[in-house]
Amino acid sequence: MTYKIRHISKQVGAENLQLLSRSERMWLFAELHRRALMTGIVVAIAVVILLGALYLVQHQQEQEALALEHQAAQAYLDRSLVDDDTATEKLQNAITLYRRIIEEFPRTASARSAWYMIGNALAEQDDYAGAIEAYQRFIDQAGNSPTLLGLVYQRLGASYLASGNREKGITAYTQVLQMPQTLNKDQVLFELAKLEEHEKRDDKALTRYKQLLDEHPDSPYASEAGLRVKILEPPADEPGAAKEEPEQKEGQEGKETEE
Repeated sequence: MTYKIRHISKQVGAENLQLLSRSERMWLFAELHRRALMTGIVVAIAVVILLGALYLVQHQQEQEALALEHQAAQAYLDRSLVDDDTATEKLQNAITLYRRIIEEFPRTASARSAWYMIGNALAEQDDYAGAIEAYQRFIDQAGNSPTLLGLVYQRLGASYLASGNREKGITAYTQVLQMPQTLNKDQVLFELAKLEEHEKRDDKALTRYKQLLDEHPDSPYASEAGLRVKILEPPADEPGAAKEEPEQKEGQEGKETEE
């Protein structure tokens, strides 16, 4: 018995294509589109190599930025609390290092938080205009972390208040209260209440303190807020005392008439 070898022609009709197995159809497709497939494979390999190179570069930049961030944080935290000149020098060094991170490694995680730290360092030097600009840059460029964003708005509000701009300070504080995932709402409510109390608006201060107690009963500021409520809240009128006063007045009027 003899076997005939079947030769597959490149020109296969639709009726003959149905007679081929799946593997034969795949092989035929590869033969007909060899150039396109080879080009696709080369492009895919090039893309993988490029992505790998970009990952390595990004990883290296992240490491270098972290090293600078460590130096900057050390300069910021190790400043003297007694010697003002030494403290100023440390803060300036920290600011310089944070600015280097932003300029040299702008796409790193360290760069995204650098403006916040620059703002803190400037506020420590009473440069509130510079601090406000730094905090605003963080909000404009890297404000994507709800937790950190709440802290930035709080610092921004404090800087506005320290510079004498009460309206913008209150606006920044209020922004924190409107953000759902911030963790410092209790502190902001306490600061707002103290501000109202300092400005002799006891009714508004009382409202803020009560809001803190209602919404954040476990806050570390709750005990002091409760104490302020007791001090600021007017005493409730006693019914007995209210009835006695008219009676006393009537008695006095009667005595005066008799006299």
